[in-house]
Parts: sequence; C-alpha cells; structure tokens
Amino acid sequence: MLTVAFFAPPGSTVILEEPEIHLHPLAQSVLAELFVEVSQKRLVQFIVETHSEHLFRRMQTLVAKEHLGTEDCEMYFVEKEQGRAQLRRLELDPYVRVKNWPDRFFGDALAETREQTQLALKRIKDLRSAN
Repeated sequence: MLTVAFFAPPGSTVILEEPEIHLHPLAQSVLAELFVEVSQKRLVQFIVETHSEHLFRRMQTLVAKEHLGTEDCEMYFVEKEQGRAQLRRLELDPYVRVKNWPDRFFGDALAETREQTQLALKRIKDLRSAN
C-alpha cells in the first residue's frame, strides 16, 4: 500500500479494499493521515473501502482540524435496501459530526460506555453496602 501511495503517478486514483487489515488500531488511524498527506502533496485520489472505526474517526478528526475540507473528503455507507446494495453519503455538520448516522454503525460505543459506568457504580454501591 505504501508503494502504491508513493509511486502512483500524480493525478492517479488508488482504490484500496480494507487497507487496515492486520494493522494495530493506532496504525489504522495513521493510514488516514497518510491518505490525506499523499493526496495533498502528490495529487493522488484514494477510494478506500474500510470497516475500521479508527481510520474513519481519524479522518473525521483531520477534517475537524481543517487539514482538509469536507469538499475534499466524502464518506459513504453501504446498506442493503430491498436486496440491493445502496450507497448513502454521510453528511457532516459544521462540527464534523455525522448528521445521518446509520443505525448500529460501528456498534454503539456511547451506550456501551454508559452501561459500563452504570455497572461500575452499582458494583461500588454493592461493595459499600456489604461493608
């Protein structure tokens, strides 16, 4: 992937399928930075199919940091509708939050955190009651 990124002729489009495979989560995040840097410096366009929340979130962060604009980066979600794959463009608000977040997209990290916190508080309360 690095070879393709740095040796593709300027103006090329590089299509990558799950480039995050077998990479540590931090390395998955760094991929987003690589795509932005190579795209800007070498004028190479990347079309990336990914299941990586780390890569996706870092791309959001790079847009929020204004390292690139929303017009420079489009994100899509593929969903099944009437037995056919449909592309849905993810719309970002001015704060780079996804306005049309698909149901159970990347699971529900906030709900998991909320539940873990509630269970931890219950455990603390139960331990205090037992003493």
